[in-house]
Order: sequence, then structure tokens, then C-alpha cells
Amino acid sequence: MLKLKNSINLVKRVPHFISKRKGMYTMERNERVDDFEKKTLKKIFKSINSFDLRTYPTLDNIYLKLANWLGVKEENLLLTEGADGGLLKIFSTYMEPKSRFLTLTPGFLMYPVYCSMFKSKCYEINLNEKSQRGYFENLKKEIKSKKPHILALANPNQPMEVYLNKKQLEEICKLTKKIKCLFVLDEAYYHFNDLTGIKLIKKFNNLVVVRTFSKAFGLAGIRVGYLISNKKIIDDIKSIKPIYEINGINVKIVDYFLKNLNIMKRYVLEVSKSRKMIKEKLKKFNVEIFGDKSNTVMLKFLKISDAKPIYEKLLKSKFLTKPVKVDNNDNYLRVTLGSTKITSKFINKLISIVK
Repeated sequence: MLKLKNSINLVKRVPHFISKRKGMYTMERNERVDDFEKKTLKKIFKSINSFDLRTYPTLDNIYLKLANWLGVKEENLLLTEGADGGLLKIFSTYMEPKSRFLTLTPGFLMYPVYCSMFKSKCYEINLNEKSQRGYFENLKKEIKSKKPHILALANPNQPMEVYLNKKQLEEICKLTKKIKCLFVLDEAYYHFNDLTGIKLIKKFNNLVVVRTFSKAFGLAGIRVGYLISNKKIIDDIKSIKPIYEINGINVKIVDYFLKNLNIMKRYVLEVSKSRKMIKEKLKKFNVEIFGDKSNTVMLKFLKISDAKPIYEKLLKSKFLTKPVKVDNNDNYLRVTLGSTKITSKFINKLISIVK
């Protein structure tokens, strides 16, 4: 009988804490909160035919369209199974046992799992309200101290939102290049802000930008992301990719949304309006709000030490949010924003609970 790899024994996986989410306001996982319009769905499904189902996908055209939209060459791109599929490929390509990995916590939950799988050392920079103010300087200090083989940062990070501006991004690129560290820059929330390192891939050969169609495009269900880097890194990672990066149905869906970018742009605008609304409406109710550059805000309840009862009352009204612990405090709740219509309903329900 085959013996399980030792590294796999270290990995413990926990399912999502809610199994039946349909019919709820899904505001806990940074997905699109609102349903797509029926006419949009009708057009997408109309574009899918028998040929797409019975043949292997052709990806040349989608690579060309994506490259043109991003302003890069096709050789700088690799489609992946969501952003996390791209991140796992980076680990699979470059991470060795005992390699050092540096990231942020709270942050992307899969990084410690990947480090366990590859028997690498995971260092995490702990984020709290105090560390937000000195984030950039502390980050540089930790890079110099830990000398990681891979540095992975979400920019902006979630749920504790910290971020690097363009000048700071370039400085981190220089610092990591000097110590021969691969800099993985997760830009899942790029379309909600103007923070990007894409132009730096021409200048720094150690930078990989990771993006997804899950957030601003609202396509979490199709699991499509992509990596942007120099040709050498992309070719390295291509060596472990499957024959076809994504399936033919997803090609058609991505193609439709690239042709109709106004769908994404309208939703981003709605989220921006919702963010302003929630900050304005809750400022009188002892609720502090964090987050400006993604589709998510984190609420801190100033007069309580545990947000779980608030979460449970919201859940009874079909508002699914996520309790978050920051620096051992449980008085935080993470909320994904959608349209102003849904956000307004959420605010009214929350106010009825906390006032």
C-alpha cells in the first residue's frame, strides 16, 4: 500500500462554515453580492454551443484579447484556475523544502497550507490597527531580517487593509531582487483601486503579478485567474501547467466579459457608492470602518468585545458575513459590499441590532 507523503500529513483542511448559501446575501467571501441581470446570463448561455462542449478548448484568442486589454504581450501571461491556482503553481515551481516564505496575517488563508505541503518555513507579519501605520517600514525590516525566497503580498491586503503605493512597490521590487527573492504581488482587488505593479515586470525580473476574474468581474464560480510576469518566469511555470489552462465554457464567459467591460465597471462604481454609504450611515453607532480599496469593509464594534452575536442575528435575516479576529480581538466583522440596494438593506438591519 502506498504511503502518504509526509508533507501531506501536515495539511488540515476546513470546509466553509456555511454549506447552504443560496438565497442568502453572500457578504462573507468577497464575491459579487448581486445576481447578474437575466439578459446578461441569456447572452452568455446563447454563446455556448455543442462544439464548445465536445471539443478541447482553443485558448489563443483569449490570450490575445487579455494581453491587448492589459497592455502586455501574450508571452507575459498564464491563465490559471483562479488566483489561488496561480499561487499554487508558483509554489510548485519554485518552493523547496526549508525555503523561507514571507506574507501577512490575517491574509490569504492558503499560504500556511501551501508551506506545509512543500515543507517550507512560513513567516507571517502580524497586522493590527497599530501596525497599519508603520506597515511599509516594518515590511522592509522583515524582508531584510527573514531574507525570504518568496515574498507574497496582497495589495491591498484583506481583511486588515494595508497597501503599498507605486513608489513603495518599486522599492520592494528593488529590495527583493537584491536578495534574489521572488516577489508575488496579488492584485485581486486592482479594479477597485489604482494600485498595480504590472509596468514593473519589464524592470524587475523577480516580480509576478496575480489577478483574478472573481472579484470586480464577479465570476468567482468559474475559477479563472492569471499570472503576469516576464517570459522567463511564465515559461518556468508553464512547465507544470495542465494541457489546457481553463475549459472551453470558461473561455466563452471570459470572452463575453472582456467584450462587455461596462458590466464590471458599473459594479465597481456601485461598490464605491456602497462604501461611502456604509461609512456615512454607521458613523453614529460606535462602529469603526476599515477599508477603501477593495469590495470589502471590516467593521469594528467599539462597545462590544465579541461580534459573534451580531453575526448570528444578521444570519437569521439572511445576511451572511464573517466574524474576524484581529490581534486576539473578536469585535470585528468583515462585510463584502455590493449594490447600494443590498447595502442599504444590510445597513438598516445592522442598525436595528446595534442601536
